Amino acid sequence: MAKPKRQREEPMALDNTAGDVHPARQKRLKRTKDDIDLAALYEELADEVQDVRIKAAARLLKSITQDPDEFEEKLDSAEKRLTRGLCSGRKAARLGFSIALAEVLRRKFNRSSGTADGIMVAPTLQNIAKCTEPDGDVGGQEKRDHLLGRCFAYQAVLQSDVGLHDELPPKQWDALTYAIFGLANEKAWLRREVGSMLHDYITSKTGSKLSDARVFALMEAAGRKKLLKTPEGVGLWFATRQQFPRANPQPKVWHHDDPLSSKEHQSLAKIMLEGDSDDVPAAKRSGSRQTFPSFAWRIMLQYWDNDDHAKHFEKFWDYFMSLVFSSSSSPERKAIGLQIFSLAISEVPLAELPGVLNLQVLRCILTQRAKADNHLFEAAKIPLNSMVTRAKREPGSAGVLINEIIDKGAANFDQLTKTKTMESIITAADDRSLASLVHKTHQTCLGRHKRNTAEVDAELRGFSDLLLTMVRTHKDAVATLTMATETLKWKEDFTWLDHLLDFLSVYAFTDKELVPIFQPRLMSILNTLMYGPLRQALQAPVIIVRPLRLDGNALNQLKGGAGASVEKAWKCMDKMYRPNQSPNESIIPGNEAFALLFALCILQCFRHEPDATAALEDLITCYEVKDSSTDAISMIIELLLSFISKPSALFRKLAEQVFTVFAPELTADSLQSLTDILGQKESLAGQQELFDAHGDGDEEGVVESEDDDIEAIDVEDASDVELINGEPASGSGPADADDSDDDAGVSTSEAEDEATDGAEDEEAAFDKKLAEALGTGGVEDGDSDDDGSDMDDEQMMALEPHLATIFKERQKKTSKKQDKKDAKENIINFKNRVLDLLMIYVKTQYAEVLTLDVILPLTNLVRTTTNKQTAEKAFGMLKQYFEACSKNKKLPQLDNTDDVFTVLDEVYAEMKLGGSKLHANACSRSSLFLARVLVAMDREHYERIASMYAKLMSEWWQDKTNKVQPRVFTEWTSWSIATRKQL
Repeated sequence: MAKPKRQREEPMALDNTAGDVHPARQKRLKRTKDDIDLAALYEELADEVQDVRIKAAARLLKSITQDPDEFEEKLDSAEKRLTRGLCSGRKAARLGFSIALAEVLRRKFNRSSGTADGIMVAPTLQNIAKCTEPDGDVGGQEKRDHLLGRCFAYQAVLQSDVGLHDELPPKQWDALTYAIFGLANEKAWLRREVGSMLHDYITSKTGSKLSDARVFALMEAAGRKKLLKTPEGVGLWFATRQQFPRANPQPKVWHHDDPLSSKEHQSLAKIMLEGDSDDVPAAKRSGSRQTFPSFAWRIMLQYWDNDDHAKHFEKFWDYFMSLVFSSSSSPERKAIGLQIFSLAISEVPLAELPGVLNLQVLRCILTQRAKADNHLFEAAKIPLNSMVTRAKREPGSAGVLINEIIDKGAANFDQLTKTKTMESIITAADDRSLASLVHKTHQTCLGRHKRNTAEVDAELRGFSDLLLTMVRTHKDAVATLTMATETLKWKEDFTWLDHLLDFLSVYAFTDKELVPIFQPRLMSILNTLMYGPLRQALQAPVIIVRPLRLDGNALNQLKGGAGASVEKAWKCMDKMYRPNQSPNESIIPGNEAFALLFALCILQCFRHEPDATAALEDLITCYEVKDSSTDAISMIIELLLSFISKPSALFRKLAEQVFTVFAPELTADSLQSLTDILGQKESLAGQQELFDAHGDGDEEGVVESEDDDIEAIDVEDASDVELINGEPASGSGPADADDSDDDAGVSTSEAEDEATDGAEDEEAAFDKKLAEALGTGGVEDGDSDDDGSDMDDEQMMALEPHLATIFKERQKKTSKKQDKKDAKENIINFKNRVLDLLMIYVKTQYAEVLTLDVILPLTNLVRTTTNKQTAEKAFGMLKQYFEACSKNKKLPQLDNTDDVFTVLDEVYAEMKLGGSKLHANACSRSSLFLARVLVAMDREHYERIASMYAKLMSEWWQDKTNKVQPRVFTEWTSWSIATRKQL
């Protein structure tokens, strides 16, 4: 049933007198401009901007005090209005109103400080109780707002500095404290608000000036209200004990007047878990789940710095952690424990930090981070973030955190937690922390025979990962390496990196038990440190081979004539390179390059690599004849080619460092040995031909590298393993046939179709043989119901040899197909590494005549390669070469131009073979560059070049099947116009 409409009242006549108007209406009609300004001022007190609130409070006080006759009335009115306003939850009303109320009360109490009775707080408390009492039976949120308003009002009373007045009678102070703690008893959440408010007051500049008597009275009131044995009471106890050591709370609350007493551990732990203690009345206990720890924890953790209580606190901490993280604890309790642990990581002094990292907490973190669907998977990351933050803020704490985590048996902490916590801590660590980790690793290696072998191996593998992380995140430490000639014995004047390389070298090459653990990581470390100028890149390899030279057992482990070759190599290094020479001394780069080659070859010998000894002997021969034979550079190039054929980034860096030094000495023969590789077929036959030509054979090819530093390939440790498109390569580039398209390389659709057809033929042949062996028809014989299931045991046994033969043949075909694929990838990767070396050459030797010899092999590679990236890389190299000449305004100067015209003819022949757009672009730009070189030497050459283009164009016009692309001619015309203007 609809409600009846309210009858509309008649409008009031305009000429009514004031006496006929309703009192409320009359009051609104009497509002003055001052009332409107005052209302706006109260509105500004609730503004969200702090400066606006503070200025509004100052203007309010000014409006109250500007008329002495109305001071009392305005003061009382402002007090009531501000107190009621504290019950509002809108915007920042409580913040602004509490500031203003504190100043109003300050003036009120100052005004009454000279009276006979002194300052009276009781009337103000009564007014607060009245103004913050909700009208009627209100809802939960409104009641909550009024209780919060009362709490803010009491806070304003304290901030008015009434507690500092000598004229405040003790009973009035007691009335205030009892009122405050009475409010705390009403609700558990109010207890937290009141406790936090009192703590902020006690530790503020004003509260710290309280007399000991008043602080004692405050704590006595908390005791009478039975609030001392609550988290907030404990927090106030610690705060007052630190701030006011003589103002002891009431006696016999704690054993020996100390909550950290060993007899109080159980009670204190339950209290800090929000009122689970039997000493706490049920009314004081929290009825809702605790979502964050009490403010008391921050105060308690700061108390850990006290020498007299540190041991007691550590014992309490261990008990508390065992209680929170017991097997029977709920996920909610553990979540709170993780927050408390995180807070402790951030707050506890460095000296006490080891005691914080409790074993049970770390076990909980590892358990929860094991699976993403665990309840506390994300919560367990909070303390890990705190560890990283602490390490960044205080680098000296990194060593403590790392060592404690390792001591708890979690050297592979990052893998277990699926985070990068240890890596981030190590990144922020200082040298002292890093040195402690190196020392711990060394000591573990020395004492490993006294422990379980499997456990130690797992721990040392974790250590090896951490050491690699250390070097990767602090690789600049290579500049501080001490190039001493004696072995290191943990001397203070050596850096952590010196010690790391020194002891790791011995374990990685001579200790059979530790070689599988440390050798792969040492090679990755070496790869990380080989950067920058040659002299800097050389330091780490020299330091690594240094202890091997001084270790007689290491030499004895070398097989055959390797020991003699290594000793001879060391003598060569002594002649060419002195590690401790001054940076200002003149250095021969060639000697340093040879030293780097010797160091890496020696390491290869200690790793027992196939043909390592032969490579070292070749290097010795090359060094001995380097000044008297022109074949030395060719021998070096052959050696570098053997290095880059391995799927190792370390040897690729080595080749690039050394090649940069010897690039100016490159001869036509040595350059041709590089460019010949670019023309090899990307197939199994091409691989066989290539490595047979280099005398390596199949065993030393890139198909099956003996590089032990890729023993356990993973993307995380890719610094010494060649990665192609995110995949570890066995010497490969991204060589899938479908990577080549019309814009780069050759089209492979036909090859793909042939491969698909071949695969289908193989499947059909296999099905046919299998059907014949089983005595069944093919899948097309759908009319037959005989599926061979009626064979007896003897018939099946007779078939077994035939089936084995069939499957063996199929396996051979599958293996052969994989070999072809691997061979193709190997050749492509080898070509890419050669292109890296040639890029160095054209960047530095662009003005040399010999550089012209790379043009034709590169244009040919763009056409013949089946890999798009390789084709683009070759074209990019041509582009880099041409731009380097243009930028530096320097072109190759030839005595005989016939050779250049010969190259130009061969480029035209390459054009006629057709290919992709990228190939046409490469040929066109190469032709124009050669034309530029010839015209720069003699302008008369233009006519001959133009006739060659004309002949090429005539052939294109007459033959519709001609594969030369029209853009070649348009670019020639554009170039001719541009150069004519320049001339």
